[in-house]
Amino acid sequence: MTPAPGSRTSGRVRIALVLIFLFAGASTARWLHDAARWPAGPLRDEISANDRRFERLRPELPAQGRVGYMGDPALGGATARDSNTAALQHFRRYLLAQYALAPVVLVKSTEPEFVVGNFDPGRVAPPPPGFRLERDFGAGLVLYRRSGP
Repeated sequence: MTPAPGSRTSGRVRIALVLIFLFAGASTARWLHDAARWPAGPLRDEISANDRRFERLRPELPAQGRVGYMGDPALGGATARDSNTAALQHFRRYLLAQYALAPVVLVKSTEPEFVVGNFDPGRVAPPPPGFRLERDFGAGLVLYRRSGP
């Protein structure tokens, strides 16, 4: 059974169709506006920014092999939730550093000759025992090197 022309039901269907077309048109216009602006500015994603942060460090490392890694220490006396957040942040930084420095493999150890320090700005840790500060790249990024045999 189809609604009679001019009935309330056919009027509602027409209004619904008009609204659907208006929504689709507005969505398409917004998408075209965003697409037209897209690579106009520099990319600001976290991976690219992190990659740029490690640019000056890469040439100081061996071309391949293992390099030590140090990050911010866990906060003492924090709640379990804060500890989890800090641990996730630390792990995220480690993964971003590993990606930026590949094919070098970062290990949480002081056995290799070089150790990369990836800290919050202003919170750089002193060199581990038996190491010296090779170079400070600023913004919490440092390179330690074994000081003796």
